Amino acid sequence: MKIAINTLTTTCSRGGSTTYLVNLIKAISRLDYKNSYYLFVSPLNLKLFENLGDNFIRIIIPLKRDIRLFRVLLEQTYIPWYIRKLKVDLLFSPNNMAVLFPGCRQVLTMQAPLLIRSLRQQHAPREVSWIKARFYDIALPLSIKKADLIVAVSTDIKHRLLQQFAIPDKKIIVIHEGVDLDAFAAKDENDQSFNCGINGPYILFLSTFYKYKNADKLLLAFAKAKVKYQIPHKLVFVGKDHGKQRVFLDTLAGKLGVKEEVQFVGEQPHNRVAGFYRRADVFVYPSSVETFGLPVLEAMACGVPVIASNRMSLPEVVGDAGVIIDPDNITTFALALKRVLMDGDLRQSLIERGYQRVKQFSWAKTASETLLAFEGCFKNHKEE
Repeated sequence: MKIAINTLTTTCSRGGSTTYLVNLIKAISRLDYKNSYYLFVSPLNLKLFENLGDNFIRIIIPLKRDIRLFRVLLEQTYIPWYIRKLKVDLLFSPNNMAVLFPGCRQVLTMQAPLLIRSLRQQHAPREVSWIKARFYDIALPLSIKKADLIVAVSTDIKHRLLQQFAIPDKKIIVIHEGVDLDAFAAKDENDQSFNCGINGPYILFLSTFYKYKNADKLLLAFAKAKVKYQIPHKLVFVGKDHGKQRVFLDTLAGKLGVKEEVQFVGEQPHNRVAGFYRRADVFVYPSSVETFGLPVLEAMACGVPVIASNRMSLPEVVGDAGVIIDPDNITTFALALKRVLMDGDLRQSLIERGYQRVKQFSWAKTASETLLAFEGCFKNHKEE
């Protein structure tokens, strides 16, 4: 089978979609030597897809700047042309939007929650411009219609798609993401010299500062736990600012009287993230909008107890290996911080259950299930 993969929405700046696609392609290249792969790449992401198998051929599309309109035009013109020229059997579009006239079978991955109108209106009404929202409302239904098979990265996102669109249940399958156990190992021998610049024990938040990530609610719970339970920890924020949220959080910390106990370290290179996880006493992920929630698995792999939101896919991913909280209930949120930080038996139990939980999520498993999806989609086409 000849399989093409559209990587054009992925750039060298790290994020959830980049982590997903880079790790998935690497895992597929280690598993599959039989099929031929054509990767549609650009000068912006070329270095992400190096050192793959001999059956992987990179085709450079002239996308030199990450401009959405230009990228969409290239996707809808260059890719179909190459598919016909190369006689491709199946196109994999892993970043939510389909090629409308690919000329072959197409598998689409859904992993961007704000494309779903109800979630956007409820949790991020001001974080998506009206132009972009209108584009989503037109492009998503078209993409779903044009895809022959849709891969949802969680059961939650599958159910939400089924609620909003008239899609046959069998057209959507769930394939969870994986975690890189080599990069996020609990053992610390490889980074004894790592300096995170933080003195004393700390609570870790790691994410871009979108409002729906609820960093402000974590800050409120932290301040309450400081006063009520006398926790000695600092609160460390790792991630890129968005919409001046950092200024807002810094101001809020001052009003709450914990400004000296809060530290912002900014966005970190991917190869430094594990060091921040390993040195934290707890990782907190109180997001309201999440299609999967890979950071909770990364923290577990590093041997860190996890507190996570009860929203969307997070309970599905965390299972019984973390403490689930309602991010809007600041009192119980603060109590959860106190319990995880001060109850040694609970901490050890969460760490051990976390180690067991991450074993269920590997990129090799994700790749194997994705390959089966490709084969099933192509087989069904031949039988029609």
